[in-house]
Amino acid sequence: CTAFSPGHITGFFEKPKDKKNQNTDLLFYGSKGAGFSFKKGVTTSVELYKSKNKWYQIYINNLLTNNAEVSEWVAQYYIDKFDFTYYIKINHFIDIPIGYGLGTSGAAALSLSYALNKALDIKFLKEQAAQIAHIAEIECNTGLGTVISEFYGGLEIRTSFGAPGIGKVTKIELDNYKAIILCISPLSTKKILSNYSNNANILGKKMVERLLLSKDVNSFLRMSYEFADFLGLTKGLCAKPIEELNNCGIDCSIGMFGETIFTLVPPNEISTVTSVLKKFRGTLIVSDIDNRGAVIENFD
Repeated sequence: CTAFSPGHITGFFEKPKDKKNQNTDLLFYGSKGAGFSFKKGVTTSVELYKSKNKWYQIYINNLLTNNAEVSEWVAQYYIDKFDFTYYIKINHFIDIPIGYGLGTSGAAALSLSYALNKALDIKFLKEQAAQIAHIAEIECNTGLGTVISEFYGGLEIRTSFGAPGIGKVTKIELDNYKAIILCISPLSTKKILSNYSNNANILGKKMVERLLLSKDVNSFLRMSYEFADFLGLTKGLCAKPIEELNNCGIDCSIGMFGETIFTLVPPNEISTVTSVLKKFRGTLIVSDIDNRGAVIENFD
């Protein structure tokens, strides 16, 4: 069984007030904010083989890995909760860079939970399978709102805290836009979240309210840049490419969290943006927006 989850970039966000503790129901925990999903991401295949014991192995692009913490959490959840006797071979096919704020761990967890649910015939609703991925990300400290964003797709505004099926999302479908992304250098999400201030939260909250009113792509890009600047992310490697794009009249920003520059433009502006960004080192991605969200691709 195979499932796909798009990649995702967060433009700005508001963290929940309460620190996660034993009494917090993680289904009601997460982040508010805004971002967009794009058509490159993670395709996960699950193969079941009869076995005396329940066990699994995880491959990334056909290479065995023991460095997939969020996916291990999801696999272990299904192994602990359900009665079956299989060896499960899990393969994540990832066509975007890992560690650059493109939502790969959330996409891996979400596509894996969909595929396991279907392959093992658990009969969870889509929301329930997605909720497992949401909790996995929070438990592993790799994200707060990525899974619900990739669940819905589009340019999303997350207006209440919580997992898929609980958190509220206003979704704007972007048909005539391309995402252009330059991944320059990875950043640690954990490190930035630990330095995150209450003032940033106040700003994120205001921006959610403003974007709900405008529902405008360029105001999303400008607010995202303002938020990144407030967090001190606009200096260093990202400064020069952003300046050159701005000089061409292109709004752009930095993804949460990576030294990753992104913009959303109509097709007639693609060549302007790519000709600027090609001058800088990094991985350049041009992708359609993913408006459908994560899906089960096939089952046989």
